[in-house]
Amino acid sequence: MKSLYIQQKFFKILDHYPITDENGQTIYQVDQEFNPIGHTVHVSDPNGNHLFTVDRVVLTLLPKFMVRFANGKEISIQSNFSLLHRDIDIDPEHLGLNVMGDFWGHEYTLTQRGNTVGSISKEWLSLTDNYRLDIFDETLQDLFVAVVIAIDCLLDES
Repeated sequence: MKSLYIQQKFFKILDHYPITDENGQTIYQVDQEFNPIGHTVHVSDPNGNHLFTVDRVVLTLLPKFMVRFANGKEISIQSNFSLLHRDIDIDPEHLGLNVMGDFWGHEYTLTQRGNTVGSISKEWLSLTDNYRLDIFDETLQDLFVAVVIAIDCLLDES
């Protein structure tokens, strides 16, 4: 299992923050692009090499994001209608990933075809948005980070 930590800044116009491991080492750098319509976030490694981009798709009934990886692969993240909890599908045809979460408790579980592959926790009593990502299947690490960025955008919008 690998744990990653996100601590966003208190005063921000655009998101710009590192994602660190349990030793405080930067694993990812997140930079939001100014975009009056939509939401675009670029993620790079500590050396500045582009890894993937998360784009909020505009003009959809339910929130949807596209993740575009540096190798050309694209994955969709689609929020489903739900009143009391968050239900998000990640490329259901190919990867079969789903995020279920307690909207009020800020606790989310990432599953792949019924098996838990990770969890997301957001701190409640904090001036900034702080997340802990526990990743059980490290091959999904980049995608897991993209999902957290999409969830953060959804929480900011609601």
